[in-house]
Amino acid sequence: MKKKFLVIGLGDLGSKVATELHSKGADVIAIDKDAHITDSIKNSVTTAMTMDSTDVTDLRTLGIEASDSVIITIGPDDFESTILTSVVMLELGVQKILARANSEMQAKILRKLGVHQVVIPDEQIARQMISLASHQDIMSSIFLGEDYSIVYLKVPKAFIGKSLQELELRIRYNINLITLKRIVREIDPKTGEENEVEKIYGVPAATTTLQKDDVLIVLGKDKDIKKIID
Repeated sequence: MKKKFLVIGLGDLGSKVATELHSKGADVIAIDKDAHITDSIKNSVTTAMTMDSTDVTDLRTLGIEASDSVIITIGPDDFESTILTSVVMLELGVQKILARANSEMQAKILRKLGVHQVVIPDEQIARQMISLASHQDIMSSIFLGEDYSIVYLKVPKAFIGKSLQELELRIRYNINLITLKRIVREIDPKTGEENEVEKIYGVPAATTTLQKDDVLIVLGKDKDIKKIID
């Protein structure tokens, strides 16, 4: 059964979310006040509608209470509409509401209202840029909140040739290794040529020995992850 999503506010972020969800096979209703915007996205979502997301009468006609999630991505200059839309969605009994905030104070207000999940995209982007700029071994990072991140990290030189059992990452550094990426050599069945391919290793065992060019995908607090890259 297809997932059903309602995306409200079709700026850069909202349009990207709506089209990506639809490309993955979900039913997506995309809403914005601007008819030019909804017209431009109509071929990339299930339905694009021009309407006021604070008008409960119009929204009732969409049957949105049956949606798996409502995603509110109204722009940063109209937080009042984000608040009012969130209240309407809560009144309609939506199962899950995700909303964009642009500061910790806005996030606090939305959580107090009862919004299930709040995202501050600018904060996440800033944290990622700081990580990438500050540490050349960090390839990518995802901020999870409360100082926790998932980080894609080039294997430190001191770790090469050592097993996970020897390294004791959880005990010594208080971080968890989720998995790792490793370059392997494979034969192309069509050409018969041998190529280098980067693959997810899977669930590493205690006996897994780290190799040069491995990429570790770790979860932990920023201060703990920093210990293994400084």
